Amino acid sequence: MPESSSLACAVAPDPVADFATALSPLIVVSPHYDDAVFSCGNLLSAIPQSTVMTVFTGRPRDARILTDWDRRCGFSSAGEAMRVRASENREALDALRAVGVDLDFLDSQYVQRPDHGSDFLADTLAAMIAQAQPSAVFFPLGLFHEDHVRVSNVLMLICHRIPSVQWFAYEDIPYSKRPERVGSRIAELLDRGIVATPSHVGGLKEGKARAVEAYRSQFRGLGYDDGQPVLHQHEQYWRLQCNMEFL
Repeated sequence: MPESSSLACAVAPDPVADFATALSPLIVVSPHYDDAVFSCGNLLSAIPQSTVMTVFTGRPRDARILTDWDRRCGFSSAGEAMRVRASENREALDALRAVGVDLDFLDSQYVQRPDHGSDFLADTLAAMIAQAQPSAVFFPLGLFHEDHVRVSNVLMLICHRIPSVQWFAYEDIPYSKRPERVGSRIAELLDRGIVATPSHVGGLKEGKARAVEAYRSQFRGLGYDDGQPVLHQHEQYWRLQCNMEFL
């Protein structure tokens, strides 16, 4: 027997597996039902049993109201819209083997004062994250939509409360297709003492297609025939470091 054949085969390192191990258990904070899957679906696919914590899942007191966005998505009322979106989200998270948690705050389209209750939102997110004891939390960079910016700003302020967690921001798809928004937001965070460093995660499999396709009502609102425009945008993440002196 040749000498070389008696040697154990070296196992090549798997950066994706190493990355997944380092981040698990993982929480992804999603402003609306589709955001985590659109922006982090491949990451969630690589780390089964991750938690997707969705903030704005509540139904307005008058479920009969009809906003412009809900109408564009094909609904006749807010109640119908939130019921269908919740069903779509369960289908998407099942495809990714992820666990969903709804926080039941009201989407800005259903309230007159979207900033009302930010302290309560901060306390709720901080308490739930601390209780879950994740290794890492991913939340939106906050590139355009006011709900995204609100969630992002709240988490930027509370991340220093839980230093044991690895904090990351994800670029909000589809808004990240305009790179000037990303650059402007990163510069804004730096002025606030938050350093965002690109986190390159190579080799993630394209595992989110089935989950993305679950959000059929969103495609109507966005003017898409299907989820291909979302799938064509690459997931991008930023590791965050908060300077306590600025907070």
